[in-house]
Formats: sequence, structure tokens, C-alpha cells
Amino acid sequence: MNENITSAAHAVAAAAQQSAVGSQAEHLVLHLVYQLIVILILTRVVVWFTKRCLVQTDVTGEILAGLVLGPSLVGAMFPQWFSSLFVPETSTIFVGLAQTGLILLMFQIGLEFEFKTNLSGRMSPVVLISAAGIVIPFLAGYVTAPWFWEQMPGARPDQLAFRLFFATAMSITAIPILGRIFMELGLSHTRTAALTIGSAAVDDICGWLVLGVVSALITAKFEFGTLAVRVGLLLAYVVFVMLLLRPILLKRLQRRMNAQKHLSGSSIALILILLFTSAAVTSNLGVFAIIGGFVIGVALHENREFVRAWKERVGGLVNAFFLPIFFAYTGLRTDIGTLSGSDAWLVCLLICIIAFASKFGGAYVAARLAGEPHRSALTIGVCMNTRGLMELIALNIGYDLGILPRQMFTMLVIMAIASTVIATPLIRWLMRSECKLASEAPGL
Repeated sequence: MNENITSAAHAVAAAAQQSAVGSQAEHLVLHLVYQLIVILILTRVVVWFTKRCLVQTDVTGEILAGLVLGPSLVGAMFPQWFSSLFVPETSTIFVGLAQTGLILLMFQIGLEFEFKTNLSGRMSPVVLISAAGIVIPFLAGYVTAPWFWEQMPGARPDQLAFRLFFATAMSITAIPILGRIFMELGLSHTRTAALTIGSAAVDDICGWLVLGVVSALITAKFEFGTLAVRVGLLLAYVVFVMLLLRPILLKRLQRRMNAQKHLSGSSIALILILLFTSAAVTSNLGVFAIIGGFVIGVALHENREFVRAWKERVGGLVNAFFLPIFFAYTGLRTDIGTLSGSDAWLVCLLICIIAFASKFGGAYVAARLAGEPHRSALTIGVCMNTRGLMELIALNIGYDLGILPRQMFTMLVIMAIASTVIATPLIRWLMRSECKLASEAPGL
């Protein structure tokens, strides 16, 4: 070990002496800084455009900015500039930033789950809508996946692995996107919003459980003995965090908040240590590190004072810096140019139709069975079809596992973006009377 460290130190020193002007590290930092400047500027421009011209939420613009920046648009229009900006030497650093940001994002998503508020007093319709919203799309994806598998050009992934992951991708709903849409439209107080957010909360929990099991199954190469061990260890870790660690954390966190009257730098450092330790644990258990971030977020979500303080001190940086990096990371992997020919676009259209029809249809029928009026059921169906950030996270996991080839990854990204883009105008139209009341309310 010591010899390896010494060799690495000599290699770094030798690299630093190769340039009379600056070290190799400075050269890499400069390229990375250029990348970050372009990502952040382009993100703000696209967000401004989508908000002013397309009447979309900020996060929709951020998602579109990632697609615009990648080889699908900017890379195709300015290939030389694009290749000189995103040089291979910085790819590892860029991936590291994106994955670190993803852990923080999953932590914040876990913090957003206000179970008592979202689920109290309306469990029957919530359970019915969430069950239909995840089971029907999953079955639709699982049944149709073999046909899409047959359409893939070149080497294909394991069919069972693809079927499971394709079905999981069909069943995702994005509760953070829905929350932001309802807040920006002033509709958070409505019954429809409460039902939808509650159902999406249950859907997200079930979706992440399914995603975790499917990922563990694939990484275990369908060796059920290995899978059983990994799932068992993961469940043991979740039980440990929720039953043993959570009460201690909440008590000590509240004590620090009471004593310091705010979220101090030392408290943030301790939370980050805990967060990254949890990410390391789940990664070593054969599940993605982001699951560890999510678990800690759910464990701490009850302390709403801490959640508000975290949003004020840290959340803004995560949303303004790490979120655009993740979307750019996804956009760099997405190449619409791989959809060459009408056949590929037809396959993409069919994916969108199956995803939209199964998710919307399942939620709509369940809402009607729960006694909701036609317009409210339509709104719930549209909302549950919104995928956004959560879907992109899941798709990147599939890409990293080698289950989604680049062309299929691109098709599913298009589906995720389309479902997000159509949500805001449809919700605004379907709930136009509530939007009008919200705009006329004092102080709004």
C-alpha cells in the first residue's frame, strides 16, 4: 500500500514538472471551469426561454438544457467546439461531480416526503391510485418489452434484465416535479394536488424499491442466492437506520438546532459525513450509492425545521449547481442522431404511447373508481404521467448497468422529457378555475 502511494505521489510530481507554465491539474481545472460556465449559462438561458415562451416550470427548462447541450443539438451544430470543450481528460471529474450531486439530490428528495401531511385522511383513494399508477404501467412495459428488445440494432442486453428495467421505467412518477408545478401554479392547497402528491409519494417509494430490487438482481447476474444476501443486508441496513439510528439522529439534530438557532457549518459537515457514509454502505451492498442518500433523507424528513434550514443553506446550491450538471451529464449521453430513419422514430413514438396510456389510463380509472369527478380524474392521470428527474435518474442507472443501449436510452429520455413538458400546460388548462382563484387570492 505504501509503495503504491509513493508511486502515485511521484507520478503527480512528474506530471507537475512537465509544464513550465502550470501543472496538469491546472489544465484540467481550466477545462472543467469552461464546461461549468457553459452549462450554467445555457441552463439559465433555456430556463428563461421555456418559462417565458413555453410557460414551463424551471426544472423543465433545466432538463431541456441538458438535452440542448449534448450531441443532439449543440454537439451536432458545432462538433469541433463541442469536442474541444468536453475533452476526455475531464470525463472522470465530470462524472464524479454528477454522481456526487445525484447523492445530494436523492437526499433532498428523501427530505421532501411529508408522509403524514400527504397521506393522512385519504388513504383509500391514494392507495388505489398509486397501485394502479405503478402496477398497470409495469405490466404494460413488461409485456411489450420483448418486441422493443427485438427492434434494437447491434448487440442486445439480456432480455429478462431489459424487460424488468423497461417495465420499471414505465412506472416512475416524479413527485419533486409535481410539487414544484403545483406550488408555481398556486394549487398546492387543492384536493386534487393532495391526492396526486400522496399517490405519487407512495408510487415513488414503491418505484425505488422495485428499482433497487431490479438493480440488485441484475448486478447479481440473476443468482438468487447472491440477490437474497444483498436484499437481506439492504433491508437490515434500512431497518437499522429507521428504527435505531433515526431516533438518535433526530434527537441530536433537534438539540443542535435549538442550541445554535440555525443550521451551522459543523452541522452541515456532520450531515454530509453521514450522507456519504450511507451512500458508501449501499454501494458496497451491491445497490447504487444514491439509495443511501435517499434513505438518510427519509430518516430525517420529520424534522421540518431542519428541512427548511437545509433548503435555505444548501438546497439552493444543489439545485443551481449540481442539478444542471446532472442534466448535462444525461444530455451528453443522449444522442437523437442515433434515431436515424422512420423506423427508429416509430419505435420511440410507440414507447411514448405505451408509457403515457398505461400511466394516465391506470391513474384515471383508479381515480374514477375512488369517486373523483371526470375533470379531477383527468388531472390526476396527467400528473401521475409526469416523470422528469426521477425517470432520468432511473434511466442513468440502466445505462450504467449496460441494460439500456444508447439508442434505447435516448428514446426513454425523450419519453421522460415529453411527459414532463406536457404536464404543466395540461394541468393549467384542466385546473383553470382553481388557477384563476389562486391568482385572485390576496398576496398572490
